Amino acid sequence: MFSTISDFVTKQNAFRLAISVLCLALLSGCLIPERFAAVVDVSSGGSYSYSFNGTAAFAMAVAQLKQGGSLSAHDEAALKAEGNKMTKSPDVHKANYIGNGRYDLQIEGKKNAGERLTLLGFFTVSTDKDNIVTIASSEIKDKDKKEIEALGIKIDGTLEVKIPRNAEIIYQNATSTPSLMGMLGGYSWKIGGIGQRPMLKFRIKH
Repeated sequence: MFSTISDFVTKQNAFRLAISVLCLALLSGCLIPERFAAVVDVSSGGSYSYSFNGTAAFAMAVAQLKQGGSLSAHDEAALKAEGNKMTKSPDVHKANYIGNGRYDLQIEGKKNAGERLTLLGFFTVSTDKDNIVTIASSEIKDKDKKEIEALGIKIDGTLEVKIPRNAEIIYQNATSTPSLMGMLGGYSWKIGGIGQRPMLKFRIKH
């Protein structure tokens, strides 16, 4: 893969190489969420389920289109085929290629307590040595933010995190929080830009 999107644009002949490793984009961040609803539901024991429903843009294909290029019928077919391959992962229930370098995704899975999650290279769940759980979007360098914005990729999504009553909140910057002393609802964020970084830190009390 290339170090930057602009590097990809100047090396058109490598497009098919990028296509061939597209499934790895779920971990490398080449797929950028656009319109989506993401949910993380944490149990009292620390295990959690997660889901992502929405669209994501394959940055390198969008870069080629942005530069006035086009995707050949062969490239479009290859992108569609890679979407079909993604569904072989047990967590990927749907990965339909919808054109213009974009996918319609449905991802659902479960993790054990303390098990790390990196979703689309954009959302992470991690636990440190002090058993503090951090759920956040990945930190993106200013240079990468500018490149993504230059491509016209606009993020419009929501993240909801449901945590148990035995969780001690350490830090949160949610758009809205649970009501009735934490009994109703979860922590939620309205994400409207690549520079916005939702974050929640908590510790499960046993």
